[in-house]
Amino acid sequence: MDALEETGYEVILNIVREWPPGRRFTLVQDVLNTLAPEVTLPPSRHKTLDKALGLLATSQPAPTDEKIKRWLDERRMEKYG
Repeated sequence: MDALEETGYEVILNIVREWPPGRRFTLVQDVLNTLAPEVTLPPSRHKTLDKALGLLATSQPAPTDEKIKRWLDERRMEKYG
């Protein structure tokens, strides 16, 4: 902001400070409403779980508990001898 804009801003702010709280609140709402068309919201995140599950999907059945236990035992043998 240059000095002229800063001066105008301060003048407006001083005027608004003299208003009753209800009118200032209404002004704040109106100013925020002017931003609404310009502000882009982040994309909705509700489809993230669907995408993650799709990445994990395979055509093979899930391993059985016995198979997982065997994998863990094999890994422990590799790691600890």
